[in-house]
Amino acid sequence: MRFRGSILMLIVILILIPVTSEGCTTILAGKNTTADGSVLHGHNEDMGFTAVGRLWPVPAATHRKGSTVDVPYVSLELPDVTYGYWASGNAFGTSGLGIAAESRSYDSVLVGMNEFGLTMSCNWMYSKEENLPGQGVRRYALRQLILERAKTAREAVEFIGKIIDTHSQADWGGLTYCLADPDEAWIVETTSKNWVARRVKDDEVLVIANRFTIGEEYDIASKGLLDTAQKKGWFDPSKGKPFNFKASYGDPVRMSSPYDIDREERAYALLKGKTGALLPADLMLVLTDAYEGTTKYHKPINHIEPWEDVTDKLLIPRAIRTNLCQSSTVAHLRGNIPADVGNVLWYAMAVPGYSGYFPVYAGASSVPDEFMNVNSAYGATSAWWTFRMLQKITDTEHDLLFSILRSFWEGERAAAMIGAATVEERALRLIEEGKKDDARKLLDRFTFARAKDTLQNAHVFLRKFQDKTGNVPIH
Repeated sequence: MRFRGSILMLIVILILIPVTSEGCTTILAGKNTTADGSVLHGHNEDMGFTAVGRLWPVPAATHRKGSTVDVPYVSLELPDVTYGYWASGNAFGTSGLGIAAESRSYDSVLVGMNEFGLTMSCNWMYSKEENLPGQGVRRYALRQLILERAKTAREAVEFIGKIIDTHSQADWGGLTYCLADPDEAWIVETTSKNWVARRVKDDEVLVIANRFTIGEEYDIASKGLLDTAQKKGWFDPSKGKPFNFKASYGDPVRMSSPYDIDREERAYALLKGKTGALLPADLMLVLTDAYEGTTKYHKPINHIEPWEDVTDKLLIPRAIRTNLCQSSTVAHLRGNIPADVGNVLWYAMAVPGYSGYFPVYAGASSVPDEFMNVNSAYGATSAWWTFRMLQKITDTEHDLLFSILRSFWEGERAAAMIGAATVEERALRLIEEGKKDDARKLLDRFTFARAKDTLQNAHVFLRKFQDKTGNVPIH
């Protein structure tokens, strides 16, 4: 039996080697769909369970006129000021989907929120346009540049367009950049050399998996969009039909894949009837869902990664919450409150549901060192590894242990939200009194404390579940 198990594992490993799918899921909610007029931006960053993550702050910086910076794979002029931001992304030396075991600059940021409340996430897409390995600006660099250089979602759209028009997008020819600020949300769907963008309507909730969503309706686009499509034979204006971006540029196999459609339909079903009253907790409910309570529900298989070829072979649906997740975020962006207080990124490290969400304020500047650990090696000093090990041991007796863990985290989140309301009220009073620095210190202490409590609770559950099951997960 041990020999047969080893063969099975070998087969699984061989299956996974050529994987090219990604599974990120994003939700954007316009300000007329929410209970308080805020814009919401939820995202599961699915990179595979070997992609070690971290959370870290970057302060604003000033630069000498004429200074440049090298990003993969070009040199760019630095602006006078780059903005401060919170980033979630890859630890140095980690491996995973489309990343190399390296530590070069501008190659780690995956998700983030800057000091103005601009949030950014990204979903891998599949375009007919050819990839450009090593030519242009690498997608990770572009994500970081957005947070450093744009104040609003619209500014970010224009910046992405300018970068692609000027330099092209390197390495992978299909991505959707999901952008939000306290007033509006945008998506930019890109190929190696072209792009198209549209504003998410204020009364719209948009769910994005890994297939293009923009068809005939868009607001702005690259100048060569239609010309390229005509030259490639993807669009023929003589047929009298309007140009459709996803039909012209999208990989037709991917555009009809259940791997994406199932997630989108499930998210919309969970949000049905909530438009006009959406809260951050509603998006968290979606991002932690794995078809519980449906006929599609299945026990998680924690030793394999459910990319598309695997789910197809095993005849299981691709859930929103899987062990692929490096981080889960829900940004709550409120324009009627000063940016330091009004913009908060609810953050869960590794897989949501196994990990608790805690608030990270735009006005905060620190979290415990374990969250910021740049070392991808397994160890107790890495918060990411703590949450990953908790997920792995929970799944050894999933039906019992996950329900306990998820209920606990939901209670902790409710307590954190009550505490946040009190802290925000105090911070706003301090700002009104002209004590902005004191308000930031208060927000920073609260962010740090909630992150520390979340990590400490994860350690407690890890020990309890090890004692209960007698299992020690192998990293």
